[in-house]
Amino acid sequence: MKSIIRFNGIVISLTTSVVFGIWYGISKLIINYPDWFGDPENEKYNLLGLLVMGLISIGVYRLFFLIMSTLVNSSKWLKKAVFSSEYIEGTWVGFYIGVLGNVRYLIETFEQNLDGLVIKGTSYDENNNLHSFWTSESINLDSNKGELSYQYKVRTTREKPDPNGIAYFSIIRDNNRRPANILVGFSADSHLEKKCKAMEYKLSPKTKYDINEALSKAQEFYNTKKDIVFNYPEK
Repeated sequence: MKSIIRFNGIVISLTTSVVFGIWYGISKLIINYPDWFGDPENEKYNLLGLLVMGLISIGVYRLFFLIMSTLVNSSKWLKKAVFSSEYIEGTWVGFYIGVLGNVRYLIETFEQNLDGLVIKGTSYDENNNLHSFWTSESINLDSNKGELSYQYKVRTTREKPDPNGIAYFSIIRDNNRRPANILVGFSADSHLEKKCKAMEYKLSPKTKYDINEALSKAQEFYNTKKDIVFNYPEK
């Protein structure tokens, strides 16, 4: 992801500034004490100093990386600033049309930090009964193309063993510099031939949600979008 490259660039820039400041201080010492540094007997200390500076540079980078990683992962504002157009964390609700043409309401959480992205989803049938749930850690988010794809593992009480699947979504947003607002695409379980059309939107930037409220919003979204996007019911 571009955001990780951007973050590492910030850390390296800060590290370079600090190390440059240390080297500047050492250069001032050399200027002020040229005789001591020029003495052959002290050459071993000069070499030791270079080694210490190398270790300090690595240590400063690791320290800055640890501090900034902690700050970014714990702050929604910083996380949004770092991930920019790739920021997708939160609770998403919507629906998909099952292989038999039945509507399934879905609730997904996207847990995003500098270590990666984890998707956890749950689906419910027309009677609000639990249908299935899935998780994914193998995710590809391309903000330039506006595409999101991932492999997932389905957990259900109906099929043994639990199937795998793949999902592909097109990202709808204000512009290519803004994060996603709506996802439109499909998913396909490995044991099924038919792709299931799906659509969802970001309900909240938080990953903690009230099930009843989220499910109600998913149903409202379905009633608003079913005819426009999917021309449902099908003939």
